Amino acid sequence: MKTRLRLLPRLISTILLGCCIINHSALAAKNSSHQLGPTGIIAQGSKNLFSVQSVDKGSPADGKIKKGDVIVGANGTKFNQHARQELAAAIDTAESGKGVLSLTLKDGKKVDLQLQALGSYSKTAPWHCKKTNAIVTRIADQMVKTKSFAGGQVTVGWIGLLATGEKKYTDIVRRELPKQKWAKAPDLEKLAALLKGDTDMGYIGWYWGYQMIVLAEYHLLTGDKSVLPALNAYALTMARGQDPAGIWGHRLATVKRNGRLPGYAHINNPSLTTVIGMQMALKCPVKDKEEIQKGVDRSVAFYKTYAGEGALPYGVHDPNTRVFNNNGSSAMAAIVMALAGEKEATKFFSEQSAASHNIQETGHATHYFNMLWTPLGANVAGPKTSQAFFKKGNWVRTLYRRWDDKFSYDGKFSKSCNDDGSLLLAYCLPRKQLYITGKNADESLWTKDSEVDAVIGASEIDYNSLSENELIALFGHSAPQVTRGAVWTLRNRKGDFIPKVVSLIKKGTDIEKRSAIGFFGYKCPPEWALPQTKLIGSVLQDAKEHPKVRAAASYAICWHGKTAYPYYQDMLKLVVADEPDDKFGLTDKAVANALNILAKDPFAAGLVKDKKLFYRAALKLADNPRQEARANGMNMLRAMPKKEFHLVADKVKHVAINKDPNYQSYHNPMASMQSAALILAELDIEEGLEWSWAMLEAKDGKFGFKARAILTILNAYGPSAKPYLDKINADPNLKRG
Repeated sequence: MKTRLRLLPRLISTILLGCCIINHSALAAKNSSHQLGPTGIIAQGSKNLFSVQSVDKGSPADGKIKKGDVIVGANGTKFNQHARQELAAAIDTAESGKGVLSLTLKDGKKVDLQLQALGSYSKTAPWHCKKTNAIVTRIADQMVKTKSFAGGQVTVGWIGLLATGEKKYTDIVRRELPKQKWAKAPDLEKLAALLKGDTDMGYIGWYWGYQMIVLAEYHLLTGDKSVLPALNAYALTMARGQDPAGIWGHRLATVKRNGRLPGYAHINNPSLTTVIGMQMALKCPVKDKEEIQKGVDRSVAFYKTYAGEGALPYGVHDPNTRVFNNNGSSAMAAIVMALAGEKEATKFFSEQSAASHNIQETGHATHYFNMLWTPLGANVAGPKTSQAFFKKGNWVRTLYRRWDDKFSYDGKFSKSCNDDGSLLLAYCLPRKQLYITGKNADESLWTKDSEVDAVIGASEIDYNSLSENELIALFGHSAPQVTRGAVWTLRNRKGDFIPKVVSLIKKGTDIEKRSAIGFFGYKCPPEWALPQTKLIGSVLQDAKEHPKVRAAASYAICWHGKTAYPYYQDMLKLVVADEPDDKFGLTDKAVANALNILAKDPFAAGLVKDKKLFYRAALKLADNPRQEARANGMNMLRAMPKKEFHLVADKVKHVAINKDPNYQSYHNPMASMQSAALILAELDIEEGLEWSWAMLEAKDGKFGFKARAILTILNAYGPSAKPYLDKINADPNLKRG
């Protein structure tokens, strides 16, 4: 047994602590005050009252409401459970009449505020709606008057004016847009240096997507060819700056980073807008269409893997089956798939967007992109779905609409974005002037009228009120969030329903089979789960079943413990099987996880019965593009006999060196690289220290994760790691104090 070192350099510990503090602070800083629509009031809210914090000078509430006042009702009705939604409804009622909003204070005093009389929303709003058009005019006029449309590096103000389709606004864009520096052809030598990694141009992963959308939509509306060189240059550079997964992060992949993205690497939000921008470029007469199209195809292939599986995560991670949307990414994906002609994926993501009407104010770091894109994504499912989404979720926009014909994000203004343009887009959807707002939409993608209520209501299902039969009926729902809710709720019930669940495994659709199999997996009571091990194992063995169903079977029975040991070999066979339709190795990744849950030490468990099969599976996983699969492949080898190391030595070295240009996820060396290094540490192979140190110094990977990995690896090497501890102590960049 080696002596382990207690290694925790001060700087690294400070950074790790700082990561926790930053994350905590971001959560703590979540806005607890709210803008109360066009009243001019900012207040802290609860379920049935508002405590006034400030009042805008010149607003309807100026001189009538003061800081410290407590508002408990509106238009003669006290707030009940949802004060913000109830106030928004009162504002709409006031605007539909003479504009008088009557607020009730805690002491019973009533205060009347004079708002603008804008009329009522139509039943089909924002379609065929005079109030919607009035709002568009007032916001657009203000944007022109104050020139706010040109503000922000996320160039949504320009898009907002173009979306109106009105000549008086598009003429202004035509006059001003070509003057913008970013609308002119960029320095091609600088772009070449950017792709090499010789220079840096900031967070272009965020900006260029929106700039491409603006330039392309502008050209298609006006025919102005002056913006085409810039559009082509951005689209071509982004295509060349993709990483192997086909996506981007804050920045691009570069030659000096071995074709990888820096730091945390992948971020789906800016990647999706970049793809949309490239797709829009292809609708224009740009020069390098072939290469741009290849870039688009890579991205579309990646995002298609999430269709039917859940909402998009932050980066290259598993689908999210808990929520329908992640800061507008479901909506962006719907537009990407619609532009790509991928009908099934379009339907899935547009309906995910429509169902997320009740989480518009959520999102990583900000919900700006949620509010911007989600109405546009729901609109891809057709006017009826868009109208239903508007009716459910427009109360938020009512409260974000200010008294001075501006929008803010709940009283806060974005620095790099454009609030007016982003929130204006939802009101312009019926005009269909832009491709992102429904121009030339494929009506075959629209949700059937008879299905709209169910699509919108998917996020509002009260599972506890449903019977066992009703829950089982949801096992085949197209939304994974719904099947998840049904499965987990049914597990808490008592009754004679197990045979019905079992019957779905035998005769259900693929979705029903996966749900029913999952029911007997993680957290299922053993008295229900274990009697089904043989049945689920037979699904795993059946090559006629869909690979996703077989992977679900492997994950379900891996929680059955030793009862599932007889199926370990079948899991290995599934990994080594050729899966030509699974270009991203996701089936293998899923099964690898099941293998490691079932047996952390397959040698001790006596499961390495066919060594050729076992090592073939582990080595195939070592080549998986996803870091989690590579880690599980390495973990399978941790306890192997030393005399057999030669069978895997080259592949363990390859994973430890971590330079493969085909890896699609690589930001976290604790997954994959660390697992390989720990094998080398067990064998006291000193080169593992050198390769691990190179990981710490590499330009890719998140430093916090790299710090944790190097500590784990150095500790595993024990006294042999002392020279590297001395290097840390000698480097002022790695040691503080």
